[in-house]
Amino acid sequence: MKRIAAVLVLVSSLFGAVSTIAQQQYPPPSQRPPSNDPWTYGPGPQTWNPGWNSRPNPKRGACFYTTAGFQGNHFCVRGGDSLPRLPGNFGDNLSSIQVFGGARVQIFNDRNFSNGSIWISRSVADLRNIPFRGGHTWNNRVSSMIVR
Repeated sequence: MKRIAAVLVLVSSLFGAVSTIAQQQYPPPSQRPPSNDPWTYGPGPQTWNPGWNSRPNPKRGACFYTTAGFQGNHFCVRGGDSLPRLPGNFGDNLSSIQVFGGARVQIFNDRNFSNGSIWISRSVADLRNIPFRGGHTWNNRVSSMIVR
């Protein structure tokens, strides 16, 4: 019995050591370098550049365009991500949303997910067709978003 107990203590301590080593080798998500996914956003504001127009669409997520009909400059957000403020000069400057892979998008009137929102579950070619309040529409109104 003493021999089995000694082996269990040794195995237990080995697994604890492996667990500790594994934790030391893998930093928390906030300290990990960005992935190769073209739509991974890092901390801080994002500076838009024309190269974003040629990036591939996400498999699950949404792309946001400055012109109706999915035209003009755009950026995309993967499912599971959220932006408390939009990159570049896109805030209050979106006119269409293209949704991919069954994603759902919650768009907000102001930064930091505030002052009115609506869920979008399919592509919208012209945000002038989506009512906001007081006779206004969602065209040129979006300032933050959550993509599920």
